[in-house]
Amino acid sequence: MRKSLSILLTALVLVGCANRGVGPQGGPKDSIPPTAVKSVPENGTVNFTGRRIEITFNEYIQLDNISANLLMSPPQQRPPDVKARGKRVLIQFTDSLRDSTTYTIDFGDAICDYTEKNPIHGYCFGFSTGPTIDTLETTGVVLDAENLKPRKGIIVGIHDDLSDTAFTKLPFLRIARTDSMGLYRIANMHAGTYRLYAVDDVSRDNRLTPGESVAFAEHTITVTAPDTAATDSLPAHRDTLYLFMPQQQRLYLQRTTRDEQHRIRIAFSTGPDSLPTIRPLIDSLNYNTYFSRNNDTVTLWLLDSASIRPDSLYFEVRYRRTDSLFHLEWATDTVLARWRAPRLSAKAQAAQERNRRNRRLVIKTNASKNFELYDTLRLTAATPLAFIREEAMHLYERKEKDTVDHPVPFTIAPHDTLPLQLLFVAKLEPGKKYELCLDSAALTDVYGITHVAGSYSLTLKTPEDYSTIRVTIEPFDPSMRIQVLNGREQVLQEQSAQSDGALFRYLKPDAYYLRMYKDVNGDGKWTTGSWDDKRQPEKVYVNPTKIQTKSNWDFEETWTYDAQ
Repeated sequence: MRKSLSILLTALVLVGCANRGVGPQGGPKDSIPPTAVKSVPENGTVNFTGRRIEITFNEYIQLDNISANLLMSPPQQRPPDVKARGKRVLIQFTDSLRDSTTYTIDFGDAICDYTEKNPIHGYCFGFSTGPTIDTLETTGVVLDAENLKPRKGIIVGIHDDLSDTAFTKLPFLRIARTDSMGLYRIANMHAGTYRLYAVDDVSRDNRLTPGESVAFAEHTITVTAPDTAATDSLPAHRDTLYLFMPQQQRLYLQRTTRDEQHRIRIAFSTGPDSLPTIRPLIDSLNYNTYFSRNNDTVTLWLLDSASIRPDSLYFEVRYRRTDSLFHLEWATDTVLARWRAPRLSAKAQAAQERNRRNRRLVIKTNASKNFELYDTLRLTAATPLAFIREEAMHLYERKEKDTVDHPVPFTIAPHDTLPLQLLFVAKLEPGKKYELCLDSAALTDVYGITHVAGSYSLTLKTPEDYSTIRVTIEPFDPSMRIQVLNGREQVLQEQSAQSDGALFRYLKPDAYYLRMYKDVNGDGKWTTGSWDDKRQPEKVYVNPTKIQTKSNWDFEETWTYDAQ
């Protein structure tokens, strides 16, 4: 018995020792980033002639996405090799350093502690290869020119070469990267006069490359040493740069798809300035060609079984495309439109064949019991229409307890060059009920297929279902255009400013915001900037006040925009 008790006590002691880590563990989670305690050479050293820098921290560290975070100014063709070793960061230069130059190594958020990955935000190391280290700086913010939102990760740089060609031919003299608030700080500058630029440096060459977003200060900036008698702090020049995408867009043949056996789409990256030509590389191909509204997509509808049957069809496409310098040139490509039939069982194939024989033209409308007052009644077909019999279409007003049809006159207009959608233009009154009736075979598509007879009901809303916003701007400027945006920042309505206030009608009860731009060229739309013409984008103003509307309410907003 005593022997068994001794064994039991020993086992309990061993279990207790093995579980000492169970239960409450330590204190609160570590949220303090590492701290640099020493470096060789020291931060801010001068007359540096070495090839290596070693920085020691107070705890074990790791590097997070160092290639994206690290920024060296002036930029080098070959970035330094940076590694983490225990509590140290080792920097080995792979490119030669300039004489008498101040260098800044900005680690961004790359240096983190080893356990919790707490980053040191914006840690910088500076040194000079000459007898002095430059200490001046310029700071500012980069905003999206169209919506004034801060832009993160944008390269901001300076040139002491004041010619316009420096931005596109030479790498920046000194650079910085914007943070999440769009703020930048170009440090360790020498006194002088500079040109200031910003670029979404996709090419990573520290200069402007065609196709990149850009911003530039209209005037040179001058950075001077402080008057020590007047202040103890260093002066910092501050600028707001408005980043814009130039109008030029790369034009190229994007893709060819054949998602239906009888339909082929050839898509371009943007609308071309001249229509492309499509030539099939097969004789007797029977098809119709339709272009989208902005001509960026060509749709080919194959019209007979001999044209639809081949799985692979080749086309020669001649179109305009941009070269590396964004010059337009004619190009000819051969594209393949391949149909891959889905694998079906014999039973499924038989059902598919029955459906094909009994196919009817599918028609949809936007008719509803809450039809918007500002909307137009639309009818959409699944395939292009070949014949439209207006006499087989009828629009009636339906009155309560009235069995008599009340015809409403209307006209039909195609929605675009592709005859898939029809617009019914009619005078419809608020709050009333209507019915669109289609006799059988009122519409026939290019395959000779018709639809079954049908009717579609709609009830118009009333003005009381909406709210109205009147916007007056101070000071009044007739060149201003005001936009009403929803919570997703989509433009719902836009008008020119009016001296007695721009009136926005038929707004659903919701939260809205206001944005405005100065329409300098008078084309009725916001115009981006141009580096080639040295033209800034049209100036934008944003009203941060949320306007919460209600049904049957009129709201008035006076916007003193020049106070922002």
